Amino acid sequence: ETVTQMPWVGPDAVVQTDLNSDAFALQAPADVAPNPAPQGNSSLLYMMLMALIGGLLLNIMPCVLPVLTMKLYGLVEQSEISAKDKKTAGLAYTAGILASFVVLAVAVVIAQKTIGGVGWGFQFQYPPYVATLATIVFAFGLSLFGVFEIPAFGEQAASDASAKEGPMGYFVTGVFATLVATPCSAPFLGTALGFAFAQPPMVIVAFFAVIGFGLALPFLLVSFVPSLFKLLPQPGQWMVTFKQLMGFTLMATTVWLVDVLGAQIGATNATAFLGFLTFVALGCWVFGHWGGLAETGKRQLIAFAAALLIIAFGASHFLILEFPEEEDCGAQAVQNTGLDFSHEIPWQPFSNEAVASLAGKPMFIDFTADWCLSCKVNEKTILETGKVREAMATYGTIPLMADWTRRDEEIGAWLKKYGRAGVPFYLVIPADPNAPAISLGEVITPSSVINALKQASGA
Repeated sequence: ETVTQMPWVGPDAVVQTDLNSDAFALQAPADVAPNPAPQGNSSLLYMMLMALIGGLLLNIMPCVLPVLTMKLYGLVEQSEISAKDKKTAGLAYTAGILASFVVLAVAVVIAQKTIGGVGWGFQFQYPPYVATLATIVFAFGLSLFGVFEIPAFGEQAASDASAKEGPMGYFVTGVFATLVATPCSAPFLGTALGFAFAQPPMVIVAFFAVIGFGLALPFLLVSFVPSLFKLLPQPGQWMVTFKQLMGFTLMATTVWLVDVLGAQIGATNATAFLGFLTFVALGCWVFGHWGGLAETGKRQLIAFAAALLIIAFGASHFLILEFPEEEDCGAQAVQNTGLDFSHEIPWQPFSNEAVASLAGKPMFIDFTADWCLSCKVNEKTILETGKVREAMATYGTIPLMADWTRRDEEIGAWLKKYGRAGVPFYLVIPADPNAPAISLGEVITPSSVINALKQASGA
């Protein structure tokens, strides 16, 4: 028996090759230490700066941009409020984000101690979380269409709501922004989180707080800097149309979340979930129709209770969030010859055994998840382009897809080894088993992928 060390697998992992058999077995390390950050750049302050920039860039990601836009819209709508109230709104929104990120950090620390192998966006691997978020986003979208108003019980509360949204409204929206931000991994964020996840608990909490502050910073600046507020458009009839348009962005987000849920609980249960959302819509309509802001507090409470009963009835009959039984992935053979790249990338299933069996061939591993919008954008606009597919075919690259939609210990170990806290992540393994793997990170271009494929092939 011979033992071959493969540096791209890790210092503690070896591939054992039996001379009397064609089978390979990869012995993955039980606990692989993450790769250290680049020398000279690994200071805590530097990584905190990367976390701040990553949090700031989250605002332009497709997950968060609609939420930020709606809050800026809220400030425009309330242009008559005082400078003090604007600052209060900015602080409340920031407090909602920071509180949510701290709670998420504590959840990460607890999960690391109990189940291990968690990363950025790990909560999206659990159907109840995805279903809850989809329901909230859907209901929020209905409110933008005017189906109902966010609850404000009683005449005095209705009067207050018509005058200004109030700090609590901004705080809740900050929480909502955090909920939809976590499946996105912005540039700089992956490296910073990969560093943070290997640190003590208090450092993890500090990193998450810095990311949250970066996420809140644009709105905070607009609230505190009068000159920036003046750049916002003046209130007018356009705001009604814009508000409804933002509702469509939330409906699109709901479609995406239902698609993610379908990948986790199966198509049949996902269709049933759509039935549940129908009851959610009916409940929201009942509350909006009979519990409007002009109604008495008693009438609002009755309408609200009726809406909850309708939603509960729908949940009891249509809400099924169990994982379906998975197929035996070990029986899936990896095709390594005759791959057709003419129309799309012929992705092969990722596993430790698959990587071991392909030793000596260049591999491109796409660490992705259905809930990762950044992953899907990269796949559609970068990887699935003709020149990238042609390069994979030319250099004999075997494409492997490491799907992290559900929790997967093997994928988690690989991400941890390369200092990544989540997806997207791209790894090119050279044909030469002694050559180091090429990490492409979150941000890729066709040229960077093609250059890595060429280098990995030895051409």
